[in-house]
Amino acid sequence: MQTPQGPRGLYLPDGSFRPFDAEALTSEIATRERAGDFLSLMGSHLGILPDPDPVLRARGDDVLVLNDLAADDQVTTAMLGRKNRVLNRRDYALEPGQRKGQQADTDATLLCDRLTEDMERWDLAGVISGVLDAPYYGMTPLELLWRFDGGWWHLADVTPRPPEWFAYNAENELVWRGAAQVEGTPLPAGKFVVARHHPTYRNPYGLRLLSRCLWPVAFKKGGVTFYTTFLEKYGMPWAVGVAPARASRDEKRAMAADLARMVQDAVAVIPHGADVRIETPTGQVGDLHEAFLRRWDASISKVLMGQTLTVELDGKGGSRAASDTHKDVADDIAEADRRLVEAALNEIAWVYAQINRPAALAPLFAYSEPEDLLAKAQLDKTLTDTGVVFRKAHYERAYALDPEEFDVRQPDATPPGSAASPALFSSPRATSSEPDPEDGASLAELAQRTIDATIERHLPDALRANAAFVTQLEKAVQAAEGWNDLHLLLAEHLGRALEPDALESLLTELMLASSAYGHAAAEAEEQGGA
Repeated sequence: MQTPQGPRGLYLPDGSFRPFDAEALTSEIATRERAGDFLSLMGSHLGILPDPDPVLRARGDDVLVLNDLAADDQVTTAMLGRKNRVLNRRDYALEPGQRKGQQADTDATLLCDRLTEDMERWDLAGVISGVLDAPYYGMTPLELLWRFDGGWWHLADVTPRPPEWFAYNAENELVWRGAAQVEGTPLPAGKFVVARHHPTYRNPYGLRLLSRCLWPVAFKKGGVTFYTTFLEKYGMPWAVGVAPARASRDEKRAMAADLARMVQDAVAVIPHGADVRIETPTGQVGDLHEAFLRRWDASISKVLMGQTLTVELDGKGGSRAASDTHKDVADDIAEADRRLVEAALNEIAWVYAQINRPAALAPLFAYSEPEDLLAKAQLDKTLTDTGVVFRKAHYERAYALDPEEFDVRQPDATPPGSAASPALFSSPRATSSEPDPEDGASLAELAQRTIDATIERHLPDALRANAAFVTQLEKAVQAAEGWNDLHLLLAEHLGRALEPDALESLLTELMLASSAYGHAAAEAEEQGGA
C-alpha cells in the first residue's frame, strides 16, 4: 500500500532546492498575535476586534456617528444618486448553476426555481438598497429567515440589519454584540450573510466612505453657522442716523431705538435736524463663504460619487471631455456597486444550496448588459454597404421583429454610385480593361497594371472633387467681412467636408480596389505556383 507523497519543493534561482514544509503550508504564520498588533489585541478578551477606521479612531467615535452625517443635504443627494443608478435597473436574473459547456442538471434547476419562488416574496428592492449601504457604512449584515415546509428549507425573508450591532473577532469572524457593546457572541452558520465594501485582513469592517465625509460635513456646518450670522449682520441694509450736534445722550438713544424699529416696520419718527440714510453693504466678502461651502460640498461629492459634475448642479458648464470623464467614473462606480449586489445575492444562493442540495451547483444572480441595438444596426449597415445581403430571418432574430410587420427590400443589381463595384472584387484575369495575361507578364505585374489603370480612370474625378472643395474655401475667404465671420464660414464648410462626398467615395473605392486586387493576385500566384 503506497502512502501519499507530500509536496516536494522549489528550485531557487541559484540552483539550490528548498523542500516544502507540509505543516507550514497548512498553518497561518502572519497573524495578529505573532505580529504583536496591540490595537487588534485590545478587545480580544471580549471577542471583539477594535474598529481600525482611522477617522473614527482619531475622534474617539464609533460607527453610530455616521448616521448623523446622512442628515446633510449633500450627503443625502450623493447617496441617493449613487444608489439609484443600481436600483433603477431591472435587467437582472437568477440562472441555474451549470458547468461550462454543459446543461444544468435537475437539482440545479430545482434550486433555481425554488429560490426564485421564495424571492418573489421578498422586498428585493429593500434588500438591494441595504446592500448598497455597505460602501457608506463599510458593511451590511443580512439576516436570513428560514421556514421548513414540505421537506424543503424556504428562505422566507432577507433583512438588512444595522452594522453597529455587529463586530469582528480576532479571526475575522462576524460576531453579535448588540447596542450595549457587550462581549462578542458567535453567530450560527447559515443565518447571516455580510456585504462588505473593500474589506481587508487589517480592516474586516470594510472601507467606510461616510467616515471620510465626517470632517467635510463638520467644517460645512461650522461655515453655515458663521455664514448665517454674517448674513444677519451684513446682509440687510443699514439704517444710519446722524443726530443733531446738540442732541443729548437720551435723544440719541431714542433715535437709535426708532431706527431699530424701522428695520421691522420701515416707519420711524426722527427728531428735527436729524439725518437718516439707508446704506447697502457692497463687496465680495460673502463670496468667500459661498466658495468655502462649495469646497466641502465638492469634497463630499468626490468621496461618495467619485466626481462632482453629476451632483454639483450650480449652473456652471464644463468641457465635453470633462463631462465624459465624470460620466465614465460614475459608470465605473455603478458597475462596482452592481458587482457588490451580485456577490451578496450569490452568497445567499450558495447558502440556500448548501442547506437544501449540497451536492448541486448554486444558482447564479447577475445583471445583464442591455444589448446595443444601435451599434448592431450600424454594423449591419456597414456590411450591407460592402455587399452583404441579409435575409429576413436575420432581422427577426437580431432585432426581435415581427415577420408580419416588415419585409426586406431586394438590393438593386448595380447600387447607385458603384458602377465600378463588379470590377473591384474580380480577379485580375476577369477585368477586360486589364492587359492580357498571355503577354508574358507575371501575375504581380498584372495586378499592379490593374491598380494603375483604376487610378488613371478615377484620378480626374478625384481632382475635380478636390478642386471644387478648394474653390469653396477660397470663396469663403473672399466673402468674409472679418475674423469672426471667416471663422464661422470655415466651420460651416469644414462641417460639410466631414460628410461623405465624391472625393471620399473615390478614395474608399480605390482602397477597396487595391485590397481586392492584392488578395486576388496573391491567390492566383499561389494557384500558379501549385
